[in-house]
Amino acid sequence: MQICSIGECMAELSSYNNENYKLSFAGDTANTAIYLSRLGVNVSYLTSIGTDIISDRMLNFIKKEKLNIKYILRNSNKTIGLYIVENNKIGERNFYYWRSSSAAKYYFESVNINTLLHKFQHYNLIYFSGITLSIYNERNINKFYLLLKKLKSRNTKICMDLNVRINNWKSQDLAIKILKRFYKLTDLVFLTKEDVLFLGFNSFDLFNKTFKNTSATKIYRNGLGKIMVCKKNFTQLFGISLKKKVLDTTGCGDAFNAAFIYHYLNKAGLENSIKFAHKLAKKVAHYKGAIIPIKNFKKDIYL
Repeated sequence: MQICSIGECMAELSSYNNENYKLSFAGDTANTAIYLSRLGVNVSYLTSIGTDIISDRMLNFIKKEKLNIKYILRNSNKTIGLYIVENNKIGERNFYYWRSSSAAKYYFESVNINTLLHKFQHYNLIYFSGITLSIYNERNINKFYLLLKKLKSRNTKICMDLNVRINNWKSQDLAIKILKRFYKLTDLVFLTKEDVLFLGFNSFDLFNKTFKNTSATKIYRNGLGKIMVCKKNFTQLFGISLKKKVLDTTGCGDAFNAAFIYHYLNKAGLENSIKFAHKLAKKVAHYKGAIIPIKNFKKDIYL
């Protein structure tokens, strides 16, 4: 199994007391790529970074996680983005971003789509998110769409985490327009109640009538301990146990996606895929930041 994850890895500052912050590196598609790699998948990460010291440190971090870095470009005029995450008393997050000079935003300006297409022929699945789409301008969006459309025509699976950060978009209408366009390409899509609400829909049913894709498998988490899996006329509901007290929910959804993808592509079935996905997500919630320290990650528990 070979997967390429596409997006942005950023410098993350997370508070561990009222006055001090810890520097690490994270980003939704990078988090998922790292957990997939830890589960034993051959994963490449596609992004662009700077040539500065912090970018070097981030690249070394990715290398240590055994991600293939051959699609990471270096941009001497840009750097990586930065965000601060603050958690409230129940572990929920507030994000503050500085990414105007992020090199990742310009990746597709400097690549030839046909060359990339040729290199991507051996990948089983391409993974990206709504955040990935939100950082690109119109030209980059169109090039990325063309790449995915051609890959899909060659039977590469397309997987998307809707992951709506509405403040990243110029308007809700623009977010809907672009996300709907890419949503139609997907074979597997993850979304949450929060995503649906950010796009102005009061329910998943209303969302589903606008974002039409009958062939995709949709994994919908409602935040109340229920996960709905929908495909064509098939709908199945799963219940999960939620902990009342967590340390930090950052990266939980990304970890869930990674474990689900791993098991689903390995024909484990929906129930087992969700079981192990939730197990990993719960573990992530017990640590500060998006990535569990490698010494605390026990691979066999999630296989």
